Amino acid sequence: MKLQYKKEEKIRLDKFLSDNLPDLTRSQIKKQILAGLVLVNEKSSSVHNWLRKDDLIEIVEKNPSNVKKTIPKKLRPKVLEQNSEYLILEKPAGLLVHPTEKLETDTLTDWLRDNFPKIKKVGDDPMRPGIVHRLDKDVSGLMVIALNNDSFDSLKKQFQERTVKKEYLALVHGAMKEEEGEINTRLERDKETGLMKAQRTLKSGKTAITIYRLEQNYINYSLIKVHIKTGRTHQIRAHLYSIGHSIVGDKLYQTKDIRKKKKGVSEVRIFLHAYYLSFQDLNKAWQEFKSPLPKELRDFLKTIK
Repeated sequence: MKLQYKKEEKIRLDKFLSDNLPDLTRSQIKKQILAGLVLVNEKSSSVHNWLRKDDLIEIVEKNPSNVKKTIPKKLRPKVLEQNSEYLILEKPAGLLVHPTEKLETDTLTDWLRDNFPKIKKVGDDPMRPGIVHRLDKDVSGLMVIALNNDSFDSLKKQFQERTVKKEYLALVHGAMKEEEGEINTRLERDKETGLMKAQRTLKSGKTAITIYRLEQNYINYSLIKVHIKTGRTHQIRAHLYSIGHSIVGDKLYQTKDIRKKKKGVSEVRIFLHAYYLSFQDLNKAWQEFKSPLPKELRDFLKTIK
């Protein structure tokens, strides 16, 4: 697609594209510019480039529609249930849910578009068709995907109102002193590290509530069930790290003692699995799904005492 700026006054590139491409959000436009998919006078540009009269803007296609990116078999999601409203999937660890600013093409959303073409029209973001929640790339477990817009709106509202029930199994370093507890500290992205940080005293950040319950104690480890009332980025990982119990295999959120010992970093991938999911369908009936721990996590438990 080619556009030409014809006015005398200057305008910022992202503002111009936002005015002329109403089907794309400002965030999507920014991602395309950062990925080098927007050319100004045949050259890649920055988001804040100021256009002048007669500048030629071109939106280039990164991937032709007839070319499909093959997702390795081990990273393909498993369909547990499918009906006219939604899909229930088991997402494997290592599969990214949707593209980032790098515009990856081997994500869950690409798989959805290839296997369920009608999903392209579901939702309010074409980059995330049918997606009402997400799991971190290296986290496995249950996800619900909306297959029509009524279901999308209903599920989105349930997530916003925190009525969806999600539970995870996590193995953490150290012995839990309490059999159950609640972590209620706001989370904010650290400007230096880019990681999420629990704010114990400051009022900045977003409200985040994590509830945990001890399932089994091991020597140097604890297997816990985690229920989240909010769905913040890296919430479980950052919250457990903040109370001194890093998740086994988590390379981003490690307590100082784990970093010094270099213990558990390469033992297994992050030991966090979304094993339980419950929500209301369009008929207001509660639907409930469970997913067992993946084999590699079960095998790891056999190696500890």
